[in-house]
Amino acid sequence: MAGNLELDTSEFDARLKELEKRTQDQNKKALSDVSSEILRLSSFEVPHDTGMLQNSGGIEVMSDYAIVGYNKVYAARLHEHPEYKFKKGRKGKYLEDPIKNNIDVLREFFQTSMSQAFT
Repeated sequence: MAGNLELDTSEFDARLKELEKRTQDQNKKALSDVSSEILRLSSFEVPHDTGMLQNSGGIEVMSDYAIVGYNKVYAARLHEHPEYKFKKGRKGKYLEDPIKNNIDVLREFFQTSMSQAFT
């Protein structure tokens, strides 16, 4: 006949909660790091006449996603019309292209940042 076995998992549970908290915090930091890099990369491509559009760039990091963008009423129109002739080698798709062209670097950026939660 088998007897009852009792395990005290309180220490395990506490460490698991700590790991979950560290992972959530690091995820937010990783999102912030990647978002900042996207904004930095896009700053070389965003149309620049007076600098108002470029200076309106920003990021907003939530717990599990981030928003990267430019805050002018004409930002989306300029982004979606790569056929426009911009000055200084600037172009449309100024957010999309830096992401597409650097996806492996951005993925590595995120992975490196997330790995810090486990050190």
